[in-house]
Amino acid sequence: MRRHHPVTVLLLIVLTASRLLAAEARIVVKKNRADEPLAKTFSAQKSIDFIERSVSRWQAEQKCITCHTNGLHLVAGSAATPQSEVLLKNREFSRNYLSSYVQHNKKPKGDHGALYGIVAGASFLAISEMTTAKELHPDTAAALDYIWTRQSQSGAWDSWLKCHWGPYEVDDHFGASLAAIALAMTPDAYRKKPESIRAWQNLKKYFKANPPVSAHQKGMLLWLSRYAPESLTSVEKKKWLKELRDLQQADGGWVLIHLGNADWQRRDKQPQAQISDGYATAFVVYALRQSGVSESDPAIKRGIAWLKAHQRESGRWFTHSPRVDGKHYITQAASNMALLALSSCGELVD
Repeated sequence: MRRHHPVTVLLLIVLTASRLLAAEARIVVKKNRADEPLAKTFSAQKSIDFIERSVSRWQAEQKCITCHTNGLHLVAGSAATPQSEVLLKNREFSRNYLSSYVQHNKKPKGDHGALYGIVAGASFLAISEMTTAKELHPDTAAALDYIWTRQSQSGAWDSWLKCHWGPYEVDDHFGASLAAIALAMTPDAYRKKPESIRAWQNLKKYFKANPPVSAHQKGMLLWLSRYAPESLTSVEKKKWLKELRDLQQADGGWVLIHLGNADWQRRDKQPQAQISDGYATAFVVYALRQSGVSESDPAIKRGIAWLKAHQRESGRWFTHSPRVDGKHYITQAASNMALLALSSCGELVD
């Protein structure tokens, strides 16, 4: 057997890593465009390819976890493509990112390592792992343990990024509901830890003092109700389901800005888009399904039909940003949500 000198082996490792980074840097993700043509026919594979390229590109360039792209993909990929190499790499990347700040005391710098990113990342990762493996990786559990120590007196995380960028960066409610879903999904042994019990009580206190005011907030709590039925009353559930149904448009879709409130503001003060879009449609379909609405329900069927008819040629579902015209990253979130909605109805097939 041929033996390599240690220096040669090290050089080979460095060169291999460099080639992998270079390959990731060449990943092409074309700009989100409102005028991109619709696909001639729906393609599940194109939707998967689009979001996986977006995730790989984001991690190679930005090196962080963000809600709209690789964060939400942890959830969507677990439902749609649980054996995907991109999903498995995303999980590894996310664990390492979280561990560097939570366990290895790396100093935050700007958005990198910010508490809201740690809360969202730990929650997305826990939901992802519980969807497939039904158990938490030790690093994920450590990240969850950490975020419970950083809950504010309110029960949420008051330092959440609030820059009028709905639906994720606009108020404390999203982080609290996302973390609640993650905690409700964890194994019994984890939920019964004293720290977890306190965290759950703090979250309940927050929701009691801050009942949802926007349709998106209500949709998140309907999602939570799948794993914590006691988290809302039958009256609340019935009322919120009706509100979401009533927002469905004549074409079968939903409109993003209709899910928001006065905190969702455009930077340029121009009117918000008022047409059905991928994010709102997929989010509402998924929220309804998580709350127990049948896939044969007329509202669900019309929403799924809208999604399948409005995929773009690239595989994505374009959605106008409710904050500013530009990169429209909400389109990445829309494409992740579409995978979740379609998967929840057994429709992620070509």
